[in-house]
Amino acid sequence: MHASSQIHLHSFSVDVEFLSGGEPFATERYTVQATDWYRAQRDALEMSVSSPYDNVRIPDLTRRVIAQ
Repeated sequence: MHASSQIHLHSFSVDVEFLSGGEPFATERYTVQATDWYRAQRDALEMSVSSPYDNVRIPDLTRRVIAQ
């Protein structure tokens, strides 16, 4: 007999802020399907590396999740 386990995913809207030298210059919103808020944040940060704002020419680039 096999136990059936289901992972319940929830839809999260996560804002990622892009900063240059500690100063914000852009924000993008990602819709993420995840099991919890912490996983959604991590997934959104991973997705943000494909953003046009994630550019090596931007000095001292950092990103952060804006808590909602």
